[in-house]
Amino acid sequence: MSNSLNIDDLLTKIAAAGDAGVTLAKIMPRQKAGAKGAREAEMREALAELVRNGSIRGPFKKGNSQLYFAAGRGPTVDAVCAHVERLVMNAGTKLLSKKALQDKVKGLEARYFADALKQAASKRSILEIACGNSKYYLHRDVAAERFGLLGDPESPATGWDLTFAELATVYRRLKDEQGGFTAVKIFDVIKALNAPQADVHRLIAEEAKAGRVAIHPTNSVNLPREVMDAALRLPGHAEPFVTMAVREER
Repeated sequence: MSNSLNIDDLLTKIAAAGDAGVTLAKIMPRQKAGAKGAREAEMREALAELVRNGSIRGPFKKGNSQLYFAAGRGPTVDAVCAHVERLVMNAGTKLLSKKALQDKVKGLEARYFADALKQAASKRSILEIACGNSKYYLHRDVAAERFGLLGDPESPATGWDLTFAELATVYRRLKDEQGGFTAVKIFDVIKALNAPQADVHRLIAEEAKAGRVAIHPTNSVNLPREVMDAALRLPGHAEPFVTMAVREER
């Protein structure tokens, strides 16, 4: 990363944008016409490095612009899931169809709608009601209060018998959230699957042995403690494996 850029100032500008995000044009310092191309290339390189090390997220395409967000800000499946839950709650006893819900999730959030809806339904914060070929949704609190329908919110709809398909789905979603960078932190995978760390480690190790998953070691001392605690440690390997990638079929 070039030393001519003030990275702290760059991170401050991106953080200040919050969930609105910021475009490259907004964070580019003013330049003379002749220096603009080189400076823009330098800025893009700096941003790419910040995406790789997890300091920021992006770029997310919005119209003709590309947006960047500070780590933990901007659209995610969890954030869109919460949005979907609020929409269903606010509808009260009026059943919302899948299309009606989807039409209310706009902009960058739209790409996460399908996964967010599945997440909300799987943890039973909303109830999915089939009517012919259509599906409608009712908030569990409304169902409990008005109709006496009550499920256990702590019990998932299905037990956690982890499969490669689940791992691959979560991996692709996380890869998309970090702008397409292929190495995804195992810490983030465990959090997204909401499964016991030992079970996720076992599945990743098995799939790595089978050749369907690539795992990457690190000797960095600069990673957050929680990321290192979630790292996969295998016999015969001195360094922990911190990131993984699903090998896509060609």
